[in-house]
Amino acid sequence: MTTSHFNDNARDQTAMDKRVLKVLELDHEDGAPGREIAFSDVAFSPLGYAELRGAILHQPMQIPFVGRGTIVSTDIEGFGIGQRRQFRTTLDSPFTSKCIGLVKGGWLPSAIALEDNSIVLPDRCVVAQLNARLKNGITKPQAEKDFVDLFADSAIPINPLLFVLEGDGRENPTPETVEQHLIEAVSKLRSALPKAILVAADAQGLKGVLGLVEDTQPGMARKQDFLERLNPKLKSPIGRKNVQSLWDEVLATAQDCGISRNSLVVLAALSTVIVSNGRSPAKSLLKFGEEYTRGDAYNALADLRSLEILMHIFALFPDQRVMLCTADRNMALFWVGLCASNFIFSHGRMTYDMAPVDLLPGITDEQWKAFVDF
Repeated sequence: MTTSHFNDNARDQTAMDKRVLKVLELDHEDGAPGREIAFSDVAFSPLGYAELRGAILHQPMQIPFVGRGTIVSTDIEGFGIGQRRQFRTTLDSPFTSKCIGLVKGGWLPSAIALEDNSIVLPDRCVVAQLNARLKNGITKPQAEKDFVDLFADSAIPINPLLFVLEGDGRENPTPETVEQHLIEAVSKLRSALPKAILVAADAQGLKGVLGLVEDTQPGMARKQDFLERLNPKLKSPIGRKNVQSLWDEVLATAQDCGISRNSLVVLAALSTVIVSNGRSPAKSLLKFGEEYTRGDAYNALADLRSLEILMHIFALFPDQRVMLCTADRNMALFWVGLCASNFIFSHGRMTYDMAPVDLLPGITDEQWKAFVDF
């Protein structure tokens, strides 16, 4: 049995800004001290849907991990400095994980998801968390320690795109408000994380956000229509006898609204239909409820757009390490449940594979064919 400690003192000062993970074996029953080994260039295997569904993120966490790293120190016979080895360990940490790192293949607690040279895309909630928790890189006295606090430990590249793109008006931001949001994001991030390297936080980055707003505006409007039309049927728990008829209605509504059947918003609506007792994270993600406004639909679509942007980055820059950081558990569960992989950008179009068995449990071959054929 081993336990690993990830804390403010875990860095090897000779390793510059590279993170170091120290794995300690528990003392033996005969009193002999446990062995230890330390790794740099650590990469953890992403966790899956069941782990996130069962995780208590607002409490200190103990999670089994599999990872790989380069050995920088050890007293274990047969292991040499500089070797790259796989390890299994239980992370025993005093930190909570209210901010979740979304990566290729799943999720990890925010600072654990961060590999050396990663670029972080924090959403609006995470920027607010950082601003509330940290001042000049130091956790405020009233704040419980969270993994996201460890972002302050080194010069992490952070791109405020998602914060700016979402806006705060429950609608696509205007050119004027985009600039205001960028200034706000830069101010909050520099105050919380003075070591951070802000990426695309200048005039060129502003131009990129404005381009995304313009490009996505028509699609966002059609998807808002789609969600507003479906809310009366999907806001309440769905009886098993109504599943097939509502499945067909979701697909027909998507076609009427000019939305691809296998888009994320259609998948989320179908998950709402097929998962019993309203237990799909997609239902909360889509914000369905009694008083459903166009602003509610926009907020839901902004989350899905963030995931689409993440997938486009994976496809366009396959070697770049990127992590979307969110405090929205339902958004994270939707991403992990999607099981997206094999991101490819070709001929101006992004494609990917998916296996959403946790989002669409027990669907028939006919239902799956109706979803993927378009």
